[in-house]
Amino acid sequence: MPKKAKITAPLSAVVGSNIKARRAELGLTQNALAQALGVEIETISRYERGAVAPSFPQLEKLCTALSVKAWQLFSDGSVVPNANGQTLDDLLADLSGRDREFVLDFVRGYVAHHGRSQ
Repeated sequence: MPKKAKITAPLSAVVGSNIKARRAELGLTQNALAQALGVEIETISRYERGAVAPSFPQLEKLCTALSVKAWQLFSDGSVVPNANGQTLDDLLADLSGRDREFVLDFVRGYVAHHGRSQ
């Protein structure tokens, strides 16, 4: 039988907690965020408590109002892309072919030397 995944907080609670933390980080009140989104203050309270999840259109507005990427609101901290939300492909895209190959060779050597994490 496959091993069960560790159960974490429901996604709506994770999103709500991240909305609340980012709002506080920006010094916004629930009322200010509600006005920015065109919703009632109780809607923000429900989002932050995880009682309801924002719709996709509201999620887009939240990301704009809170100046975050969507993945930041969904992240429970267990797996986090780099702070800018960039992938390795994004970072390598700006390099010349020669520089990309150098970086890839370096990473291959690092993995070969240190092995894969278990």
